[in-house]
Amino acid sequence: MQHSITVELDQVTKRFGRIVAVNNVSLRLPDQGFVGLLGLNGSGKTTLLNLIAGLLRPTEGSIRLDGSRVTRQSGKQIAYVTDDQSLYGFYTIQETIGYAERVYPDFVRAAAEEIVTFLKFDVNKKVAQLSKGNKMRLNIAIALARRVPLLLMDEPLAGLDPLVREDILKMFVHFGCIYQKTIVISSHEVSEIEPYLDYAIFMKEGQMTLYASAEKIREEREQSMLNVMREYCV
Repeated sequence: MQHSITVELDQVTKRFGRIVAVNNVSLRLPDQGFVGLLGLNGSGKTTLLNLIAGLLRPTEGSIRLDGSRVTRQSGKQIAYVTDDQSLYGFYTIQETIGYAERVYPDFVRAAAEEIVTFLKFDVNKKVAQLSKGNKMRLNIAIALARRVPLLLMDEPLAGLDPLVREDILKMFVHFGCIYQKTIVISSHEVSEIEPYLDYAIFMKEGQMTLYASAEKIREEREQSMLNVMREYCV
């Protein structure tokens, strides 16, 4: 049985020269559930994900996973899918699954094959022949098949047509709970991901402007996430 993970940020700031990309963010992610990291482009979402993943070090403050400071080694407990993530084009889908099994000790091949079957992929097709949308589907399938407690996704819906985006969101519904995970997805496609959210984090100019459960936001504000985003992110 996979354990959940505690992720805590305490007054985290990240500067690049004079630019403050993330400004004094403190939060604790839920033990499991679907978290939307919402904001306009340039609001600090990608930098925040990179900090949580251990790919960047905070200029100030601390990030802890299960009480230990996050490092690049923390990636063993985190699956991270980015918009520009590359796959080996000369591999078939089947060979890509085999490669993931060799690279990730926590990878469960049977889970990946179940997801690929759900997607109706031809496993003998080469990755180079896949559309951008299908490459993203395959990247997410590999991430969902890892027995890790935290899955981070940076703008996985960006640049994809509406049907592909809908298909990807259905993947989370069907397979996001194969292993209990906290799934954090950054996006500005708020209306599309709203029905799936358990929690929402709103960002503006590097600052967290609101963090609450989706249920609480709906009950207290009686408005859509898009309208809340207009209030807290624009």
